[in-house]
Amino acid sequence: MRRSRRIVLGLIGLTVGALAGGFGATAAAGGGPGDLATGSALNQFPTPSGPGFARLNVAAHSGPTGLDPRGNVHAKGTTGFPNGEFEVQGPVTCLRVDGNRAAIKYRFNQATGSAAPFKGGGVEVFVEDNGQPRRGQPVDANASHPPETAPTFDATASQCHDPNSATYDTVTSGNYTGGDRTGSH
Repeated sequence: MRRSRRIVLGLIGLTVGALAGGFGATAAAGGGPGDLATGSALNQFPTPSGPGFARLNVAAHSGPTGLDPRGNVHAKGTTGFPNGEFEVQGPVTCLRVDGNRAAIKYRFNQATGSAAPFKGGGVEVFVEDNGQPRRGQPVDANASHPPETAPTFDATASQCHDPNSATYDTVTSGNYTGGDRTGSH
């Protein structure tokens, strides 16, 4: 219980420090040099069967130049297709930050609904921090590659794509914070 409490308090401190400092977060705010991507946002997208949506919660950090990635990602939503509801969660396997954008890979330790066949596999998601919402409107964006089965994901689990290569959509609500806390990227 004491260890769990320290972990929760550490994550809260990391998130609060990141939200207070944004992309210019210092070692004091984020716990040392490295890369950071945190936050939660809802994104809606059209599909042939109707609207899809997903809430993406990200808590990813690493050492300088992406070394020792850690953290957790959770997503819940629907593909927009019948029986398309899904929920996935798992540890970060890769983090690559460039400016205000981050690429994050995470493994599905938990996968339910339409994502159940991908349990053990994972996905690469992208987040873009464009600052705080303006006049109540979100300004951040995200993107995602399709989920991968375990054998496919395992082959590149530690290799993130360039976060500038994704096609981003502005989120419906929420906020991401993150960046390079070393000044080396």
